[in-house]
Amino acid sequence: MSKLLRSIGRLAVGLVVSWLATGGACAQGGTAVPMPANALMAPPAGYVRVPSTRLLLLPPPGFGTAPGFAGLRKGDTALLVHDMRGSNYYANSASLGGERIAARGGKILTDSELEVDGYPARLVASEPRPGWRAYQLAFGDSTFAAIITTQYPAADTAAGTELRRALLSAQYDKGTPADPFARVGFRLDNTASSFTFARAMGNQFIYARAGNAPDLLGSAPVVTVIPMPINRSMTAADVAAGLLGTLRQYGLTDYAPQHVATTHPNDLETYEVEGYGKLHGQKVLVYQQVTVIGNTAVAMEGLAHDDYAATLADFKKLTHSIKKK
Repeated sequence: MSKLLRSIGRLAVGLVVSWLATGGACAQGGTAVPMPANALMAPPAGYVRVPSTRLLLLPPPGFGTAPGFAGLRKGDTALLVHDMRGSNYYANSASLGGERIAARGGKILTDSELEVDGYPARLVASEPRPGWRAYQLAFGDSTFAAIITTQYPAADTAAGTELRRALLSAQYDKGTPADPFARVGFRLDNTASSFTFARAMGNQFIYARAGNAPDLLGSAPVVTVIPMPINRSMTAADVAAGLLGTLRQYGLTDYAPQHVATTHPNDLETYEVEGYGKLHGQKVLVYQQVTVIGNTAVAMEGLAHDDYAATLADFKKLTHSIKKK
């Protein structure tokens, strides 16, 4: 597995933990490539195909496909899906352990190895914060990793049973093409800056400059765009803090915010933070923009290792181009 895929996979797992810790209930611009009308086979009876992924799920009662992110939703409860095609289950499932959850004040309740759709799988039940329960399911093989996460009030045991059943119903259709932009609720202008869409991976969309590898933890500047469900107990600042916590797990130290603002690009409520820290000992600029569209937060994060002022301006040209579809 390449360094790029490893870093994307590790960040995806870290974002799952961040989403749970902040009480989450994290779309891309660019142009979707239409698929032929007959590209998708009908799912089994009762199943739904999760848009933007190759996963099929038997949804709990009342759940439907979610606008704005890859997953299913009913009110404030969501099943968030990361379909990491080209990644590796064996590497990514090892990152689901209790260390990160415990570091955020949560605890592991059970950690089971099983099979889902004939693939090796790992199901982690946890208490990410008092009064809440969560499940994280990972399954796959050496060619892909799928991670599905949900959480619910601890007192609602019936919901927990239904959500667990939905997780274990997962099927993965390797033969079906997936349109990563199928359910995004916004657009970014690829021509607004030197950053253009490079690839989609695990409900994340990576933007890089021409000729640069879209490596989230590399030395070239990148912008990561992550749609995630947001509920009434969360704020855009909570989402930004969760992303920052994930970066800290992967080496960010000595971080200090320099500028915090609430803005309204294209009349959309947006929270922005600019700050500096060290990533593996090297000074980095961390720029975050979280734009709320309905009940979805569009979290954007730019990392730059040099040429800070010019790169920050270029980050903003891209992120400020966000528009609701």
